[in-house]
Amino acid sequence: MPDATPRRPRPLSFVREECSSAGPDTSIGKAQTSDQRPRSTGRSPRRRRLTWTLATVGLVLMAVFCAIQTGFIGLDSVRAGILSRIATVYPDQANTYTFLGKHYSTAGRPKDAVNACEKLVQVTPDDPLAHVLLGNAYGAASQPQVAANCYLKALELDPNCYEAHVGLGKARFVLCEYAEALQAYERAVKIRPDSAHAYVSLGLVFSNLGRYEEAMQAFKQAKELDPDISEAQIRSGKACLEAGRYNEAIARFKGAVLCDQGHAQARYNLGRAYLRAGDTALAIEEHRILERLDPVLADQLLDLIEK
Repeated sequence: MPDATPRRPRPLSFVREECSSAGPDTSIGKAQTSDQRPRSTGRSPRRRRLTWTLATVGLVLMAVFCAIQTGFIGLDSVRAGILSRIATVYPDQANTYTFLGKHYSTAGRPKDAVNACEKLVQVTPDDPLAHVLLGNAYGAASQPQVAANCYLKALELDPNCYEAHVGLGKARFVLCEYAEALQAYERAVKIRPDSAHAYVSLGLVFSNLGRYEEAMQAFKQAKELDPDISEAQIRSGKACLEAGRYNEAIARFKGAVLCDQGHAQARYNLGRAYLRAGDTALAIEEHRILERLDPVLADQLLDLIEK
């Protein structure tokens, strides 16, 4: 019979926490409960608004960039819009008004150009080039006498200002004061003898004074200084024509023709300018010359004459 030895009872183990008077610690359970709370996966309203704003700005910038690339919006126009806002905040910025004056003159907005250049003169009254820009703006606005006064003011500040002499010559030419225009252009040539444009203007004045030999010499000098002077004159004339400054356009095209008698494009555009100015007889004369130089352009000019 097996020896049945009674097992000793296992001693009791007391847990300190169970015997503590403070009771069981529930901090772990609380921490686990807090960790088990579901986290919000959606974006806050503020972040959503920021995302939409950035997306909208990106689309606008992309649209502006595409418009600039396609030529629908000119980069100068964008810059002018920005600078016009800057000018309202910082009205003493001379560079801003200088750019705006040049931009508006080129864009065919003479009133805006005059306003910008008037402010430029107020900011820098002792700068001769500021008065030259103002004179250019008034000239584009078909106010040659006011323009002449601006150029004279610039020459008071700097008697050797080439731009002021050229501008004064242009204003005197428009006013049919050819003797005074001749003096202005001769001084411009002395200051800058390498200026082809000054020689072209000088030749035009000689032509209007009936001094044709001297005119041809001036045009020859201009052609030697700049073989592409005819193309530059045509581009300038087209800009004047589109701006409605027909007399100035005629002078530009004439200069191109006198530098190169066989320049068909110059003849064609001169005929267009005569038509715009209401001188059909001279336009017909240009058509007659074009028939020998370029029959296609002659037919195009004839179509304009017969309209």
